[in-house]
Amino acid sequence: MSQVGWNRVRTLESFINKEQRLHPTSRGVFSDLMRRIGVASKVIHSMVQKAGLLSDTGVEDRLDVKRRGETRFHLAADEIMKAALRWFPSIAALASREEDDLIPTPTKERTDDLYVVLFDALDGSSNIDVNVSVGTIFSIYRWNLGAELPTLENVLQPGYKQVAAGYVIYGSSTMFVLTTGQGVHGFTLDPEIGEFILSHENLLLPNSCRYFSANEGHYQRWDEPTRAFADHVRFGDAPRYARTTSRYIGSLVADFHRNLLHGGVFLYPLNTRTGTCKLQLALECNPLALIVEQAGGLASTGRERILDIHPENLHQTVPLVLGNRQEVELHERMVRDDDIACGRVRPSVAPPP
Repeated sequence: MSQVGWNRVRTLESFINKEQRLHPTSRGVFSDLMRRIGVASKVIHSMVQKAGLLSDTGVEDRLDVKRRGETRFHLAADEIMKAALRWFPSIAALASREEDDLIPTPTKERTDDLYVVLFDALDGSSNIDVNVSVGTIFSIYRWNLGAELPTLENVLQPGYKQVAAGYVIYGSSTMFVLTTGQGVHGFTLDPEIGEFILSHENLLLPNSCRYFSANEGHYQRWDEPTRAFADHVRFGDAPRYARTTSRYIGSLVADFHRNLLHGGVFLYPLNTRTGTCKLQLALECNPLALIVEQAGGLASTGRERILDIHPENLHQTVPLVLGNRQEVELHERMVRDDDIACGRVRPSVAPPP
């Protein structure tokens, strides 16, 4: 940092302040909220960096969590996020991957600057003990003033209503990636000064499919159009895919972050043997869908845009195809053609002129 002229350095703090000045009537509530998330991510960063020095991260050291069996680090990160946000005046409601219902917060006066925050505090936490990148995912909505008290039913909203979304990736460096609906920006943590520095301004997906990211061990469990799509991208003769390679880490944030920087498509489809999906719409898919669309890409289930779906419950899961628009639209066409061929839908007929 000492080699960089400070007149050219923009921190997350200064970026938030500049964004706030674009809204003359703002009281700074949203800006304060973003700062709190930034502070919480620094605490989680510190914990992740010391993971190898702390007690065993294996299965025998997990706490009594029957539903999803998260590691102690996932639970600790969740408590950090709760502690940072629960008492914050602008928070009307909090929801976490670790809870079935809303996280209790003090009763707030009804104003027009209250927010709902949804988060997955430590995505990919099972990879900590092998030094694989993990991350925090968050999503912010405005509180529905028409409701008397926050409940899951009136808190859950379709993803296009997000006012901000982001993730923090903890790896060889720690990066805070954020969108407020005006582009995507990445801030890298400088450990010497403890500040997030703007390092990737106005991120856009490269117009290339450099990476195909999917758990290919589940290939036989995918439906036919998804297998055909995977074969086309990995083994097809199209010049666009001549240099495409398979890369799958198994940490959603890490896989998405790589593709955001270099171009590619991430795939986690329906398991046709079990009829289930893995990724959660409200807590994982929606935030990344908003980011990828702001970066010029697209997110889909294969049949509908992710951001258009109204969540039925907090932990609802959906298929996810995420990345470059050209690949996501190709997957949608292949699914639609298969649906028509199999008689599941009728082909659309253009109206007469």
